[in-house]
Amino acid sequence: MYSSGKKIFLINLSFLVRVRIFNVIMLILAMYISAIYLFGDEKNIVENLKNIKLHGIILSSSLSAMAGYIINFFYDQEKDMIYKPITSILQRFISNGIALRFYIFFNFISLTIAIVLSYRIFIFFLIYQFIIWFYSHKLSRIVFINNLTNSAIMLFPFLALFLFYENFSSYILYLSGFLFLIIFIKDICKDLLSYKYDHLFNYHTLPNTLGIIPTKIILNILFCLLLCISFQLSCEPHLYEIRLYYLLTILLCVCSIVVIWLSKPQYIQILIFMIKFWIFLGTISLVFIDGNPLTLHF
Repeated sequence: MYSSGKKIFLINLSFLVRVRIFNVIMLILAMYISAIYLFGDEKNIVENLKNIKLHGIILSSSLSAMAGYIINFFYDQEKDMIYKPITSILQRFISNGIALRFYIFFNFISLTIAIVLSYRIFIFFLIYQFIIWFYSHKLSRIVFINNLTNSAIMLFPFLALFLFYENFSSYILYLSGFLFLIIFIKDICKDLLSYKYDHLFNYHTLPNTLGIIPTKIILNILFCLLLCISFQLSCEPHLYEIRLYYLLTILLCVCSIVVIWLSKPQYIQILIFMIKFWIFLGTISLVFIDGNPLTLHF
């Protein structure tokens, strides 16, 4: 039995784990940095931050993401009990009934904020929430489509900023492709690490369907594509201040191609950690970009 104080602490911790609070904080940070230093005018940060729609979009995005993590647990809890036992046990301090109420509440608040801002923003987040649910319910078990959809879902909040600022610059498109590819690679690497558990619970991932070797070949091809995009981004004049990041990404891709062929799971785990760190580093590096004034729409 737990004391009342310890039980409250565990329930709060369970809630934070279930909504993946660290991932949500990173999303909020990435969206604000992107809005100010990539899409907006970094010379007029105060005016940029005064825009209510910007805060509304970021809040709606974070609430929808939290709801997504909650619903995803419902469909993955059997696998997580074996693959992530500590995380799974922590999440069970909140009952599924209460978690479901939080899921509905977060989505409702997100859509309420969106409809206040604009009917277009409302429609956008309605589609976003439906795709998250449909991914968890159906698409997460369809080979290759699961990886594509999950990577696209991660980019959806940034698509909202893309539409909000109406920035259709070529380097923004390259950056979107870069982020999509690196998330896509990370997702396949995670499948490579958990393929035994996925097979046990009938998840149709690339390693389980095509085999380990073909999956590694696909990863090598994706790393080569990422290398090409990184080279293109290192030549972009708008990103001159952070070109070193993309040059180092080329080196990371070359090293990763070698690491992929090493059979030990701990090497794949280190690679996944490095990719997560690289995404974080790329987000922080945007602070050093010279901003350009843009017209706000949506």
